Amino acid sequence: MKSAITQKDIARRLGVSQALVSRVLTGTSDKIGVSPATAEKIRQVAAECHYRPSAAALTLKGGPTRTLGVVVKNFDDPFFGHMIGTMQRLALRDGYALLLSGWDAAQGEGDGLILLRQFRPDGLILCGSDFKPGAVDLFLAEGRPVVQICTGEVAVGVQQVAFDQRAGLESLVLMLVGLGHQRFGFVGDDSPSNRRRAAIVRELLQQDRRMPIEFIEVVRSPDGPLMAAVKTLCQDPLRRPTALIVADDVLAQSVLRALHECGVRVPQEMSLAGMDDIPMARMMIPALTTIRQPMEAMVESAFRAVTAGAHGAGILKKIVMAPELIMRESCASPCSNL
Repeated sequence: MKSAITQKDIARRLGVSQALVSRVLTGTSDKIGVSPATAEKIRQVAAECHYRPSAAALTLKGGPTRTLGVVVKNFDDPFFGHMIGTMQRLALRDGYALLLSGWDAAQGEGDGLILLRQFRPDGLILCGSDFKPGAVDLFLAEGRPVVQICTGEVAVGVQQVAFDQRAGLESLVLMLVGLGHQRFGFVGDDSPSNRRRAAIVRELLQQDRRMPIEFIEVVRSPDGPLMAAVKTLCQDPLRRPTALIVADDVLAQSVLRALHECGVRVPQEMSLAGMDDIPMARMMIPALTTIRQPMEAMVESAFRAVTAGAHGAGILKKIVMAPELIMRESCASPCSNL
């Protein structure tokens, strides 16, 4: 197997010192008066030979490693797959490598993050809401930037990229009210993020005074039986909601199956909407109406913030982006014959 090209190889090929090559490739050659032509020649040969600096060597020198740590809250959630894929494309574009780890709530401090720190990434991106790995403080204390893509609160010193949940849910509620719905339901678990979304929906419905609005909230434990919760919601055909908002698209897939097993047709007898716009949302039957998070823009902002912070540039403490209502087949007017 062919070994990676080194600065020593480049120096030997050009007949110059390794120190000179190092100066040029680290951007410090102007301090010793290297001619632009010589510097350009060294960079050209480095590019032709596909030279890449050794992260291990850079770590030993205490310099930037061109690596970023990424911690994902939940690998089982397909929402994060798109996020990591976008991040990987940005990393390849800008010459960074990603060091990926997970977070185990049972561990608390997050052993994966402790191990990741040993590789001295230039910065850290946390993916997911409502988790605060204790080891983040170690990264911040060492002057390495930490950015979290999430809603809710973050640890002190952590930058944040979020989307406007309230604006997204408001557009969804207004659309459903505009279709003529008056009885609303909400399904979620007892996690903080689901609780926040339920509270926003309840508040938005209470603000609408044009018609009497009913709101039923069904909360289940994360491991609780979904079918039982949906049956409770649907047990009285005359009182059940005509519009059901689900805390996220992953749960909405299960709710759609449960409604089918209960004999409730979507959207003819009950409109159904989710949140996040995961890739499978458009593949459901019927295709799911949902709130699309501006995922690529959020990841781009987080990536830009953490890499700028790694180079000592000032970054914003919090960025909030606007979502988009995606209207699909799962929502219609009450008693629609569609």
